[in-house]
Amino acid sequence: MNCARPSSLAWHSSKVPPPVVTGNSRCPAKQLARAEQVNPLHQLQVRRCHPGCRGRGHRLLVATASAAAGSAGSQGGPSALKLQLLALLQAHYLPLLLVTALLLGAVWPSLGVAAAKLQIPALTTFGIFVVQGLQLRRKEAAAALSASGAIAYGLAAILLLTPLLGLAAVQLPLQPPALALGLGVFCCMPTALSSGVTFTQQLGGNVSLALLLTISSNILGIFTMPFILPHILAAAPITHAAASAGGLAATSAAGPVLEPLPLLVQLVQTILLPTLLGATIRGVVPGAAAFIDARRKLMSYVAAALLAMVPWMQISKTASQQVPLDVLGVAGAAAAGMAIHAVFLAVNFTSCRLLRIGGDGCAGRDVRRAVILVSSVKTLPVAVTVCSKLAPVLGDSMVGTAVVPCVLAHLSQIVFDSVLVSHWIAADTAAAYGGKQCAD
Repeated sequence: MNCARPSSLAWHSSKVPPPVVTGNSRCPAKQLARAEQVNPLHQLQVRRCHPGCRGRGHRLLVATASAAAGSAGSQGGPSALKLQLLALLQAHYLPLLLVTALLLGAVWPSLGVAAAKLQIPALTTFGIFVVQGLQLRRKEAAAALSASGAIAYGLAAILLLTPLLGLAAVQLPLQPPALALGLGVFCCMPTALSSGVTFTQQLGGNVSLALLLTISSNILGIFTMPFILPHILAAAPITHAAASAGGLAATSAAGPVLEPLPLLVQLVQTILLPTLLGATIRGVVPGAAAFIDARRKLMSYVAAALLAMVPWMQISKTASQQVPLDVLGVAGAAAAGMAIHAVFLAVNFTSCRLLRIGGDGCAGRDVRRAVILVSSVKTLPVAVTVCSKLAPVLGDSMVGTAVVPCVLAHLSQIVFDSVLVSHWIAADTAAAYGGKQCAD
């Protein structure tokens, strides 16, 4: 069989768009092999081998539309449309749920207010972190313990370096000012519970390292956040204005008072203990780990639904109090959230290159990418939980408004990283076609 250059590759259906390649490997064949998992309308057929894969038993797989899907698409049949809609929902269920929660809380706040009165927020927060504990794969995370330099930098970036940007975020001239306060709180959070690991896995990076950084930073963050947040609040102009007007429950001459130790106790109770409960069930109950791993998609749906309920109730309470939220302010908060994430990525990318995190070669590149992705994202469940714990200090209306930029920043980092990962995958494929060992 003769090998052909990528210029000779073509998609054989104009009706069904080519799949998004979400894998990574030294060989492009493995990259394209993952495309079928993204779009059920595509099937993979062996077309020709690739010169970069000679001698290793690989052949380049070119995704072409299946005959059935192509026929249905050309006829405009409902089956193809249903499959496309299902693929869209499966790929973007979390952003869709969060946007729906925001709109529902803003348009119909009475339902969310009624749910909040039934102590549902406490139950949903408990459920979020129990589910997270059930999915912790400690053995895989332990496999990355040898990458001590990457671990040290990753934890320092997540828990110390990126929170410093919160001091600048709270100074942003957003209206209402509580939007800027929410961004400042979001900067102090540990890494995202799932998106960093998911993108690392799609990219083919060091997943064990990504898991280790996620687990350890979320546990350590419970003990670092209570001592960082008071400085962020003290730098926020809105808290000083509210303090001088007597609008905060606990104030001092320097601004609002946030006692670290009581907040630490609350975070241990609401985040650490439920997570440990889930992890214990996974590790102790016979067959629990296999049962959960076989239903990881279902577990992610449950966690996403529970997560969406928390901002829904917070936004409902804010809307019921008729706190003004103009479109320009919300758009500005979304743009600021994306800009903050871009700064995180730039700082971590530059630092990893200068410090030579991971060393040379493709293995070093995989380590750096894992550190960059995981160290640049922030967790939404913890952010919403922390905001709710600040209500006695800031007031319910300010907390409800502060949740909005947290949700927007979380959505923006998902969009931003999906584009970045696609760019990296394309660069890897081009490097493999060009005969290079790997692309950085």
